[in-house]
Amino acid sequence: MKQTAPLPQASHASSWYRYDMLPVRHVFELVRARVPSRERSLESRFAMIRSRFFDAYWKSVAEDIGADIDPIGDEFHRLSKGGKRTFVRQGEVMLDDHLTLRIAGNKPLVNRLLQEQGYQVPDYMEYGLRSVDKALHFMQSSGGNYVVKPASGAAGGRGVCTKIDSRSRLLQASCKAAVHSSNAALMIEKEHVGGNYRLLYLDGEFIDAIRRESPVLVGDGHSTIKTLVERENASRLRDEVALSPLTLDLDARYTLADQGLSSRHVIPAGESVTIKTASNQYSRSQNRTVKDSVHPSIIEFGRDISRALGVTLSGVDLMLNDHTLPLDESHCRLNEINTTPGLHHHALIANTESRIHVGSLILDYIFRYKAGI
Repeated sequence: MKQTAPLPQASHASSWYRYDMLPVRHVFELVRARVPSRERSLESRFAMIRSRFFDAYWKSVAEDIGADIDPIGDEFHRLSKGGKRTFVRQGEVMLDDHLTLRIAGNKPLVNRLLQEQGYQVPDYMEYGLRSVDKALHFMQSSGGNYVVKPASGAAGGRGVCTKIDSRSRLLQASCKAAVHSSNAALMIEKEHVGGNYRLLYLDGEFIDAIRRESPVLVGDGHSTIKTLVERENASRLRDEVALSPLTLDLDARYTLADQGLSSRHVIPAGESVTIKTASNQYSRSQNRTVKDSVHPSIIEFGRDISRALGVTLSGVDLMLNDHTLPLDESHCRLNEINTTPGLHHHALIANTESRIHVGSLILDYIFRYKAGI
């Protein structure tokens, strides 16, 4: 008889951890999936970096648009201009209502809504830890690599894992995603190759596009990958070229394994190695604005997606082979829609001379059309 056991409680106290009953193997993987204390400690240090970054960011925006700014606690800032006021908190602004944000934050629901309107979305399936076998059957039906992610509630790529091509990877990735899911719902979809792009829209107007590359480190001939990652994080904390650490999570383990590597390997001097496939933990040097070279048909596609969901501020994530080609030649695939798109993505870029001041554009729009007295 298959043994079952109660799930351990998560640090963010989702009630399903206490009441659901799963096979012991699943429980074991869930325990392994919980964030190690050393990573939590590192993350807390980056939290301070983010706080400092956005404090300076909004002060710069206020100066740029001629607004007064007042930090009012808990990382909130009140901005006032022309008798009107609005509030911001780190990368969040007062635009879309809470229901719009919740709908757009539910990835399977967004896919269904887009499908209803005739848009093509990646092959995907919703599932939970009790139905991993169904996800396995879905994955095996066409082969190749898949992506596992929380269906809702996660941000910044937390819980997302690529290179899923086996039952063991699927189970490990599912448990990792469940830890970061707000309701234990999971999603698996086909992994597509290509460049990772985010197109930013404000009330239908295209205001920026960035290309984010996967994190890459260069070997020195004597340091292990683990040491290179530690050194990279020390550099990020010192130079503030990223707002999140580079972690050797499941996505990194699988990406390295598919290259015949592990965190213990030493990389020859001058040789580059891709640490992970997911691009969320990029550094400034791996992020560029490409606004002026995106083909108009791709811009229009992103605009249509944004309007289909009725979102005022949206980051439309696409996978493309070449953003300069027409839509039907670029092998464009929709990745997801972000309704609280990280504004820092458009500030921490390699080609700073081409930087678009999206924060100023957004706050100017809010004071014109949204801000109250």
